[in-house]
Amino acid sequence: MRVKRAWITTAIAVGLWMMTAAAFAQTTDYRFHWAPSPDDDGSGTPLSPAVGYEVWLREDADAEKLVATVMSDTVYTLAAEPGVVHRIRVAGFDGAGRVSLKSDWSDPVYFEDDVRSTPGLPGSAALGGNYPNPFNPETRIRYGVPEEATASDRMRLEIFALDGRRVRTFDVDRTPGWHEVVWDGLGDDGRVQSTGMYVTRFVVGEDVSTTKMTMVK
Repeated sequence: MRVKRAWITTAIAVGLWMMTAAAFAQTTDYRFHWAPSPDDDGSGTPLSPAVGYEVWLREDADAEKLVATVMSDTVYTLAAEPGVVHRIRVAGFDGAGRVSLKSDWSDPVYFEDDVRSTPGLPGSAALGGNYPNPFNPETRIRYGVPEEATASDRMRLEIFALDGRRVRTFDVDRTPGWHEVVWDGLGDDGRVQSTGMYVTRFVVGEDVSTTKMTMVK
């Protein structure tokens, strides 16, 4: 009998940050869930039960590699490195060792390197990126207020959808230096925003800085 196929359905960013002792590099744990395969092929023909799953990882454009074997579970936690695009997919195997087709690739996982330790005061309106990115359910946005900013300068920190809609406006800490806000994926109206790419826009006087981020579900 054929082995049932495994499908990745959701990649959830948990946002657990860990510092290495030597190099200040950061990794983020991302927990992947996939749905168990169906018991038949859709036409009523039974499929052999999977007893475990192979987890395959692709980093940037490198060739995929087998990184784990998960027994009797449908969860895998990836320690993602900064500055690298990670994707995983899985294949089930039965008690006889027969391996199924591999699932589709997961959503990409990517975040910037050490965005929280940006040194010094910015010379203009600055965004240090957001982490994690992609994110679910929330992400932290780092912005920098320049030392030369005056009380009369307008300051706005906003999130826009790609169609130009402004979905969220934050209160800005006007103190010169670096600050953070948390976006929980909600709009100003309290509604959960849809999966996709968004633009963060920070304005100080005539200076404007923008970055992109992706929300996944």
